[in-house]
Amino acid sequence: AQSSYKGIIVVDEAYVDFSDGGSAIQLINKYPNIVVMQTLSKAFGLAGIRCGFAIANDDIIQLMNNVKAPYNVNKLTSEVAQNAMKNIPFLEKNIQILLTQRQLVAKRLADLDFVTKVYPSDSNFLLFRIKKNAFDVYQTMANRGVVTRFRGKELHCSECIRVTIGIPDENEKMLALLEEVYNELS
Repeated sequence: AQSSYKGIIVVDEAYVDFSDGGSAIQLINKYPNIVVMQTLSKAFGLAGIRCGFAIANDDIIQLMNNVKAPYNVNKLTSEVAQNAMKNIPFLEKNIQILLTQRQLVAKRLADLDFVTKVYPSDSNFLLFRIKKNAFDVYQTMANRGVVTRFRGKELHCSECIRVTIGIPDENEKMLALLEEVYNELS
């Protein structure tokens, strides 16, 4: 089967490891114009190496190889990426910890009286809405060493903050500071 669209379709699967939706990789054989992009940044926790990869049919990969710079991945990045790919049990453990933590943090956020909504997530972060002062809460938390993301200027995201799910201690620190800062500013 072929799509009537003749261009290349790129599917960004940076967060696929945290989703129940599955990957688009199986579509590549059916639709030869699909390219699936994935990264080692999220599930492996290797954002510092900036290494991702493309999965596509041979013709598209050949086109990509024809235009990429030679030696576009440095030796250290290559070694770290190869070692990570050899340790899939570590990856699976990281994903399970993160999924469990995401569920716990979502519940704890929903239990806070000033959180009006916690949005569903298929990623390593949660978006939630608070009653008021989201920008001030975000800024104060950052000044005290806990980085979140203010999303209140984006469409349908008034008073929203995004938090990345970390290890249990980081999540506890974030939740405690969120409650402390919100109460101070109210």
